[in-house]
Amino acid sequence: MRVTTTRTTAAVFWIYCSLVVACLVTPFVSGQDVSDPPASAPSLQPISVDSTNSPGAAETTSTGPTIAGWQGCIDPNGGFPQLVTIGEPTTVCLVLSSSPDWGTSMNYLRLNFQPIADDYSRFHVPNSFQQLIMSEDNALSTSFPGNITVHVSSQTALSFQKRYFDGFEKVFPYLTAIINVEGGTVTGITWDDACLFCSANDCEPNTFDFAGNLATKDEARQPVGGCGVLTDNCRSQVTTGDEQADGCDLLLYVVWTGTDSRGRDFRSSAYRFSAFPAQKWTNRISQVLPDFVPQSTGDLQELNPIN
Repeated sequence: MRVTTTRTTAAVFWIYCSLVVACLVTPFVSGQDVSDPPASAPSLQPISVDSTNSPGAAETTSTGPTIAGWQGCIDPNGGFPQLVTIGEPTTVCLVLSSSPDWGTSMNYLRLNFQPIADDYSRFHVPNSFQQLIMSEDNALSTSFPGNITVHVSSQTALSFQKRYFDGFEKVFPYLTAIINVEGGTVTGITWDDACLFCSANDCEPNTFDFAGNLATKDEARQPVGGCGVLTDNCRSQVTTGDEQADGCDLLLYVVWTGTDSRGRDFRSSAYRFSAFPAQKWTNRISQVLPDFVPQSTGDLQELNPIN
């Protein structure tokens, strides 16, 4: 598969890798379409999108950034995604970047996958902690040498950014994206409350705009905190082969809210972690869900730049 890492300046380089993400369907990986790159750094401003009119809407109000001229989360095998329809595949992109400030020179990597719309789904990138953070001598970790932020996109909607790695001592692996849809068109993407996984004292701000600024709850109109896991603990789990080591990998849960292309209400948002009391959602992390698991194990392989 082809992966691109690119800079927001004119410098663009291509690299190949063999990437297998946890997926029941065939995953595909690509970089942002750079055939017509913007003349300047993207200007991204949060906007509010009201998705509460639908009976199936989540309790949180959708907000998210937009970018003029951006082509969106595109299926490279089928062009621009079709309207979202319950029970049919829909394209979702998980984007990793080496800086939260998209106005600077930085690298990014886009992972595309196609879950079934309204199936509460998990997208697991196996061994991503080991190869992005723990190993320091491969091209992937070289492209992401410190802070790693992530955001989700679907059609032309973008979420705010979250840190996956703070560049020092913590990873923030608990990610649930709520995709807001109106008549099959994605109108916004919000993050579920990630502070459920730790005490209030341990929860810390972890939501950023695309200029790299921390977003407050009032600004983002959604939960903005996150629970960090010490990388020393993750390293120990990987080294000893602990089954819990997977909990340090990139793991994205996805739910939908609103109405699909046929006017039907999405129901999967009822399964997000914040909809359950603590004694219920702790079991959901390991519960058998419509998970994305490859038929053969694989992981992020070493990336080799092409001259």
